[in-house]
Amino acid sequence: MKRQSIVLVAVASMAAVASTSVLAKDGPRRGGNIFKKADLDNDGKLSLEELVNQATSRFDKADANKDGEITAEELAEASRRQRSERRAQRMLTRLDYNGDGKVTRSELEDQAQKRFALLDGNEDGFVERDEMRRAFFSMRNGGERRKKRRRSGRDGEGGDGGGDQ
Repeated sequence: MKRQSIVLVAVASMAAVASTSVLAKDGPRRGGNIFKKADLDNDGKLSLEELVNQATSRFDKADANKDGEITAEELAEASRRQRSERRAQRMLTRLDYNGDGKVTRSELEDQAQKRFALLDGNEDGFVERDEMRRAFFSMRNGGERRKKRRRSGRDGEGGDGGGDQ
């Protein structure tokens, strides 16, 4: 009985910690659906039962050998799996242009053609090394708009260099 109490306290603690971190990150970048997943009865509020349910569900997913205990190795693997799934979801979101949840060869080809057109600055049908450098420099520094603002600031037109006076 004592072991069950310890497990219950551990699960409740995990629920509190997990819910705090999960809810803090629940925003547009994370899809905004973590709260919805935890809110099982869709009442717009999370009860202790819902948080415990979420924690035990996460516990069950992490407990790879289903022995009722989580080791450091199981936590590490669960963390790697979760990161990998998030990365794959971000890639899918970025590559899936028609929003059907799948990436087709056609979507990748269309994306490659558009990217090529952006990189081929002189429109000669080839991307040369300096064209690619300029494109990457522009992307890294916020695109053409920011580059133009900086340029106008250096030319003395933008006052303090911001260009948006």
